Parts: sequence; C-alpha cells; structure tokens
Amino acid sequence: MFLNLNFKKIRYAFEVPIVWFGIVFFRWLKIENASNLASKIAIFVGKKITVNKLALSNLSKALPHLNDFQKNAVIEGMWDNLGRVVGEFPHICAMSAEEMSKHVEIDADSRKILDELIANNRGGILFSAHFGNWEIGPKMLINYGIKVKTFYRPLNNPLVEKMTSSLRGVEMIEKGSNGNRQLINALKNKEFIIIMADQKVSDGEPIKFFHDDAITTTSIAKIAMKYNIPLVPGYILRVNKQFKFLLKVEKPLEFNKINSFNSEATNLTLKINQIIEKWISENPEQWFWVHNRWKK
Repeated sequence: MFLNLNFKKIRYAFEVPIVWFGIVFFRWLKIENASNLASKIAIFVGKKITVNKLALSNLSKALPHLNDFQKNAVIEGMWDNLGRVVGEFPHICAMSAEEMSKHVEIDADSRKILDELIANNRGGILFSAHFGNWEIGPKMLINYGIKVKTFYRPLNNPLVEKMTSSLRGVEMIEKGSNGNRQLINALKNKEFIIIMADQKVSDGEPIKFFHDDAITTTSIAKIAMKYNIPLVPGYILRVNKQFKFLLKVEKPLEFNKINSFNSEATNLTLKINQIIEKWISENPEQWFWVHNRWKK
C-alpha cells in the first residue's frame, strides 16, 4: 500500500509538466490549428490504446444495428472530437463569455426557453452530457444572462485538477459534502447548476440506458423535485468538425406529483437517460464512449 501511494504521487507529479506543456503549446497555436492537430494526435493514439476496445464494446451495446464500418467511423469521430476538446481547452479558458458567443449559435426555440427561465427567476438544474465540447456551455449561458455554476467530479490527479480548474474562468463546485452544500445554497439563491448526467456513479440506481441498466444518480431528479425548480436538458453540438457549435436547450421536464417521491425520482431519471440516448443516437461520434457507463 505504501509503495502504491508513493508511485501514485510520483505519477501525479510527473503528469503536471506534461499537462502544463500541452496547455501552453496548444494555446500558442491558432485555435483552428490546435483543434486540428489535437484531433490527429487523438485519432492516431486512441486507436492503439486499451480503452478503444471499451469504446467499441459500449457502442455495440448501445447501437447494435450499426455495422462494423459504421462503428469504426463513429469511434474515429469520437477520437477526433475528444482531441479537439483537448486542443481547444486553453483557448476556451482564455476567451471571455462575449468572445465565445461568436462561435456558438443558439436557435430560436432554445432562446425562447432560456428567456422563460430568466423571466421565471427560479434558478434550476441544467443537465447535460459529455457531448460536443461540454466546456463551452457555461460561458455561453453567462453571456446570455444566466448565472451558472458547474457541479463536477474533480480529476483524480489533484495537482492537475488545481491547475486546470484555475484556468477555466467559470465557477465550479466540486462533488462532495461541501460541494453539496454549495449546490443547495446556489439553488436557494435562484442560480442555475450545470450537471453532467451521463457518467456512472457509485451511489446510484440501475436505470435503463439504451438496452441495459446503468448505475445512474437519482439525486438530480430528487433535488429538482424537493426544491421545485426547473430540470432542463441542454447540450453543445459541434458543427462539421470545426470550432463552431450549436447550443441546444429543451423544455424543462415535468414532475408527476401524484406518484411517491422516490418513484417519481426514478421515472424522472429514466427520462433524463432517454433524452441523453436521443442526443447520442443522433450524433454518436460526439459522445464520450470511452467511459465505462455500463460497469456493474
């Protein structure tokens, strides 16, 4: 155990200059060049590492109707997108909310929903997924006039986490007991919280996701119900493998107050999964297939 802890600390310390160099290097390039280069690196490396098999397995489980050619095309598209997310990260961090809005379109329906959320002045939870470039959403919403904070799971490496979180320029709330208190206080102040709802958690319930149960948190639904706040779907879609995006926001989910609290929380969580399924099915190459979503 002692040796394992020391090895982990050494590895964490070793990762810091590598990440720092990557951030500085990609920031030095023009954003289009950084995105394109990181894409090529990710495709080349990604196909050769172990998690590529996990991605193919997940894709086969979720979308079994695809043939091998289509699956390989989706996985290559995924590595392309993930590489671009990495290459674009230092540029996104340096951009103001106003600058970011020059690269993102919000359609009329999404604007109407956002305007209604602002007018209602109740705050709420905006649930999303690791889709397109998820780093863009907070600044776009800030530019639109919505005060948001992002609730997230910090990176395993605390040194890299400290470095990257300090660069983002948006308010972040770390998952944990202290973070839970911050989240509730923000909601009581009628702010909005962005939560990624597509990852496996240790304290969730088995809820159907595509064709199999996946451990899914019901906390998102329970918090929305308890505080009677909007539960709003939204995601960022990349356009034509460029640094160009669409911000899509959908109508808030409705609660059935006749059902018992826990039963309705389960129903709402299933709806969340079904909405994310729809996003993924429409643009599967833009989702994070390397996450072990169906791990039992």
